[in-house]
Amino acid sequence: MRRFLVMVVAMTMLAACGQGGGTSTREPTDGDAATSTTEAAETDGPETMAEFFGYGSEDPEEQQAQWRDEEARRQELIRACMAEDGFDYTPVQQPEDSFQVFGPEDEEESVRTQGFGITTWYGNEDQFSGPEVEWVDPNQEMVEAMSESEQEAYYAALYGSEEEQMEGATTEIDPETGEEYTMVEGYGAGCEGEASEEIWGDQSQTQGLWEELEPDMTAMYERVEADPRTVELNDEWSACIADAGYEYESRNDMWESVYEDFQQRFDEIVGPDGGYADPFEGWTEEEIEAFFEEKTQDEIDAFFEEAQEGARADIDEEALAALQQEEIDLAVANFECSSDYDEQYQEIAAEYEAEFIAANRETLEKIREAQGG
Repeated sequence: MRRFLVMVVAMTMLAACGQGGGTSTREPTDGDAATSTTEAAETDGPETMAEFFGYGSEDPEEQQAQWRDEEARRQELIRACMAEDGFDYTPVQQPEDSFQVFGPEDEEESVRTQGFGITTWYGNEDQFSGPEVEWVDPNQEMVEAMSESEQEAYYAALYGSEEEQMEGATTEIDPETGEEYTMVEGYGAGCEGEASEEIWGDQSQTQGLWEELEPDMTAMYERVEADPRTVELNDEWSACIADAGYEYESRNDMWESVYEDFQQRFDEIVGPDGGYADPFEGWTEEEIEAFFEEKTQDEIDAFFEEAQEGARADIDEEALAALQQEEIDLAVANFECSSDYDEQYQEIAAEYEAEFIAANRETLEKIREAQGG
């Protein structure tokens, strides 16, 4: 749980995109792994992790423009790679609505209608999906005209062979269920994987470096949480949310419990599969293939809809609605009590990040280089 919390805090800081800053006035403590704040302020490097790694603006339009630029470069790399393998490939242009980013006004609206999104998606799937966009892969017609062997070669070049796709795969065991599952790290194989790695960096090179930094990073975040200013922020937040009827010592205290709590109660109402059922359970592979070959699309859609209606028939709708409203109420209370929290927290964290960067610059620069920074 602590590691999960550390990563949540890390992502919050990185998403801050350099907000805040300034010079720390606190005195260094014994055993502090970072340099003094004065030394950090005198360095030529950026103060925050977000600035160091060049993360984009918080402005939704700028984020979208950055993503489109990266995707356009990635697609051109795929085209060149496929050409080397003897295949034509038309770079894919995603529809305008394929990448959505949200500003503060969107966040407030979503909190008041969707809560944290843990249970509220159920029965409201349309709210949680983007607009339907009609789009056809520009390479589809060409690929469909190929023979089966040509298609296999094309997809092997684009995505890698089955053997290549499973390179580096590891078998993990779910600690809760004991079930085995396969983990494949990285961006995949073939021209898709190579292009993605070129744009976003080699994860295999950075994983070990991040693990090397983890103890100091954990200590840094713990110092952020222990900072008297953060303690005061949490006290104010705790008092505010107590007025709304909730008892949490800090926002991290809430985050540590809220997802597990709501998910467990949700599963008790709708079942562990989220109220969905496999309509082909017990069918052979041949029967499934025959079904799709013989049925029209309308018949297939009706079949799936009927199966899901059956799976949901015994769900206690009143209990589910009450749980969803409870989630929304807590999310709204947190939102309203956090109006200035993030900005002030990021200002505090920026001081500690500056120290962390100064103390670990060499390793962080290796990570940045591996990520194509």
